[in-house]
Amino acid sequence: MFDTTQTHGVLAANTGQETFVVSSHDRTIGRMVYAQGLKDADNVAQVIELLGPNHTRSLLIDIGANIGTVCIPAIKRGMFKAAIAIEPEPFNYSILKANIHLNGLDQRISTFNIALGAKANEELVFELSESNYGDHRVRLSAEPGLHGEVSRSTIVVPSQPFDTICTELDKNDAVIWMDTQGYEGYILSGAKNALAIGVPLIVEFWPYGMNRLGSFQLFKEALLSGQYTQFIDLGGSGLPERLSSSNLDGLYDKIGSNGGFTDLLITSS
Repeated sequence: MFDTTQTHGVLAANTGQETFVVSSHDRTIGRMVYAQGLKDADNVAQVIELLGPNHTRSLLIDIGANIGTVCIPAIKRGMFKAAIAIEPEPFNYSILKANIHLNGLDQRISTFNIALGAKANEELVFELSESNYGDHRVRLSAEPGLHGEVSRSTIVVPSQPFDTICTELDKNDAVIWMDTQGYEGYILSGAKNALAIGVPLIVEFWPYGMNRLGSFQLFKEALLSGQYTQFIDLGGSGLPERLSSSNLDGLYDKIGSNGGFTDLLITSS
């Protein structure tokens, strides 16, 4: 049914424990949720197991929340008590709000329709993918890319630093989950307070996106300035590695800048 829908509308998807609406034009995340359910819930469960029983999981901060595929199952299935969901693109944000309401989580998930960045009130240009609504990205370069980025339509979204939105965090009960298509280094530069106390991070590690945005050095500097000591490649061995510039360089080179990616859990112990 998803692939035969011609109009630009929304479809309802029942994942077993949650109800979602998805855009019929989103051929990636929307299609995946409709056809396969919420695979991100398995990723959240994996992270919880790795964090161990001493982490109380009071707050999940979902940066680049898209339509809620991480934060909604995390709250509804009792994996976290509450969440903050941050999504810059207005249409995705409207679907996110609808999905939160459909699942009865309005009182447990707070939302922000803003972009996070290194500074306040920067006008960030986002290039919008027509078919993958999880691949809207900040544009800092007009260079040709692997995905025809220069031909995408754009919008402008003002930025705020993470530290002005999320305050008084505790590393033993909060987790930051970030998927921002290579812009992570800039966002982490605006999250000095959170990094200084070592709040556990789950971040997408996408060399192509970081290379296009020139963010890899910022990414390393931000992490190494905080209280973090190790990372786990969630798509790899699952074993802890020492957080160092050389180890991050090695992972970057291993994945390469032609489009591969993984997710990292970064912690202080």
